[in-house]
Formats: sequence, C-alpha cells, structure tokens
Amino acid sequence: MKAPSTRPAAVLGLDVGKSSHWACLVDRDGEVLASAPVRNREAELDALFASAPAGTLVVVDQFRNIGSLAVRRARAAGLGVAHLPGLAASRAAGLFAGEAKTDERDAAVIARTALGVPDSLSGVPGRGEALEAARALSSQRDHVVACATRDKNRLRAVLLESCPALEAAVDLSDRRWLELLAGFGGAWGIARSGAGGPRAEAAGEAAAASTAPPPALVEAENRQVLALL
Repeated sequence: MKAPSTRPAAVLGLDVGKSSHWACLVDRDGEVLASAPVRNREAELDALFASAPAGTLVVVDQFRNIGSLAVRRARAAGLGVAHLPGLAASRAAGLFAGEAKTDERDAAVIARTALGVPDSLSGVPGRGEALEAARALSSQRDHVVACATRDKNRLRAVLLESCPALEAAVDLSDRRWLELLAGFGGAWGIARSGAGGPRAEAAGEAAAASTAPPPALVEAENRQVLALL
C-alpha cells in the first residue's frame, strides 16, 4: 500500500529508537524547522505532534514494536503517517552529504526523502482493535512455537551426547516422557530414581546398555534436562 504522493505542508521524519526517537521537521521547501530527540512517551510525543504545522506528514522507519506508540499518537493528533522502508532509507542516505551514521542524520534523511521522493513511501495500515489483537496473539504464538522448537532441539542434543539409546527411545510428543524427564533428568537420573512404568524401564535399559559419563557430566546433563523442561 502506497502513501499519498501529494506534497504535504511539512514532513516530520522520525528515526525510531527504543527509549527515544530523533525528530526532524522540514517544511515543503526542505528547510529544517526543528531537529531534536524526543522520548518514546505519550506526553512528549503528543507535544511534538501538537507543535507540528497542520497537514504535516509523519514518516517513520519502523511502524511496529518500538515505533507503534509514535504511529498511534500521530494519528490521534490528526496527522498522516507513512513508512520509509529500511532499504529505501539506506539507499537514499548515500545521496546526502556526510557519511557518519547518527540518529540526527538518519531522521533528516527520512524527512527529506519523504519530501522529495514520495513514491518511496509505504502507507501504514490501519487495523481495527480485533485484528490488532489477533495479530499480537499470532505473533506471540509464533514466538512460543519457535522457543519450543529450539528447546526440543537442545534437549535432543543433550540426550544424544550423553546416551544415544535413550534419545532414540524418547518421544517428545508424549507428555509422560516429558514428565519423567522433568522429574529425574536424563538416562542416568531416571535409572537411579527407581521410577516405574514402561518409559522408566526403557530409560533404565538404555542406561544399562551404555557407559555412564563421569558424575560431573551426569549432573550437568540432569540439570540441563530439568532446565529445558
């Protein structure tokens, strides 16, 4: 989705940061009206947007995560919002004087590029509350799945390094295996626990058919397994 290509009254370029942004305000003739940092807080952002001329277009280099508050407050102030993608900003930076990469220079590049090359801008999609909530939950789900996959891969690696026979026997989709590992650790922890049941017996058989590592490594294995689960 492209942002409107008509020249705005002014452009406020925001080089977005975690705790603060650098704001560069230029008029339609390219004159810098203001250039200063602003904290990533509602009150400070509201004051910044209230001081901008009517018809100002706010352009950010990130509109999610650390840039989301700025986008919301700009819209609440009745200002248009657009996004300058990172690749476009990087290419445009080479056309401006100076080589040092600073927040102040980056904000100026964003503002001047938005003013001079409006076709480089993308619109910032406005979504309803329900869709934004669904997007946030979907993002969290992706994060949880990624973490679970990483932890399972690490658990496999720990078991394989210590006792390949047990690693081959373990079914990580079986909650009872997970509970057994979480309770006692790896093959050697299960074998010496005296736990009963077919899974504990399989772990005991795997341990009996293998040579146990030194005690310090067994303890390290058990701790890693417990931490991963």
